[in-house]
Amino acid sequence: MREVNISQLWGRAWYLFKVNWLLFLVLSVSLPSIIVILIPIYILVPILVSLAYILLIPVLVRAGYLVARQGQLSSGEAFGDLSSLLKIFVYELTLLLILWILLRIAPPGWDVLDILVVAGFIILFLSFFVWAAPYYVLSGRAGIFSAIGQSFYLTWRNFSEVFVALLSVIGLLILGLLPLGLGLLMKVPHLILAGGLFYGLWLLVVVSMVSVFLPLLYFALTDEEGVSHAKSLRLG
Repeated sequence: MREVNISQLWGRAWYLFKVNWLLFLVLSVSLPSIIVILIPIYILVPILVSLAYILLIPVLVRAGYLVARQGQLSSGEAFGDLSSLLKIFVYELTLLLILWILLRIAPPGWDVLDILVVAGFIILFLSFFVWAAPYYVLSGRAGIFSAIGQSFYLTWRNFSEVFVALLSVIGLLILGLLPLGLGLLMKVPHLILAGGLFYGLWLLVVVSMVSVFLPLLYFALTDEEGVSHAKSLRLG
């Protein structure tokens, strides 16, 4: 087990986000915005935006990985390697397929709420153990399926470190909900609107930081070569 300084990892992720904020802004809003503008069909827009984000996830994952590895990135580099993006997309579809199979074997009589709760726990479990799989793929150290196994092994070997790291991610996501929760509690429409807008901006920043934080954690735990700034964050 390796010991890493989680707060320093977040500090490094924040610094790299500030250096590359424009890139992350473009990646987060460009494709969904284009779809909304070009296809003004109200009913289809939410579905298409969701599809856009599913397609955008491989780009964001690869961009975060390269930013964590080399410090700065251009938009051209983020979209450059189509084969890597395709591998991450196939990995993403594999996880969705696993989720679909597990939900298909749900006992008869379950209502929608039961299925959603179980699906949430499955997603949380998979996220905890396979978080590092995309980085094994991007580094060329494993294929899509073997990367999942290696991510399980890395997480199990560094269980406490990964647990604290991912708990901090969840904590940051929840923290941004406080203004919205306050508005809902006080039943003040302006506060609710302001809280919703704040959480949207909060998600934009936090998701971008997480896309850098996770590969930094991967580098610190695996000693991947060529990532001196990530190695320096390891304590022992």
